[in-house]
Amino acid sequence: MCKLDEILSKENYFEKLFLIDAHLISQNRSFSLHSLIDSDSVIYMIIHSDLVDKVCEKLKIQPISLIKEKLIRDYDEKISKKIITHKILLNLIIESHKKLTVSMLIADINHHEVILSKL
Repeated sequence: MCKLDEILSKENYFEKLFLIDAHLISQNRSFSLHSLIDSDSVIYMIIHSDLVDKVCEKLKIQPISLIKEKLIRDYDEKISKKIITHKILLNLIIESHKKLTVSMLIADINHHEVILSKL
């Protein structure tokens, strides 16, 4: 087995590599969480539907209805049966990088709290 195969076979290698701490901010309130960065396949930023109530309550924001529903693709590029109908708007800080007025779609994204696209 080559060195790369050994590294890739270690449990949770990719999650550790791509998970970062992020801070969602609105109206001088902050919500900290772990976020997956997926720079190749994700066009939109997505927040898990199970977490959005906590975020909205803490940041004093409300979900916004989308004008047009969206379908998302799973990691295997097949269209998911998950229909996205809402989003939230907030500011995002990762380390020293701040992005203002980020739109996050609300969806059931399985194992992660948030999936971020390229910043």
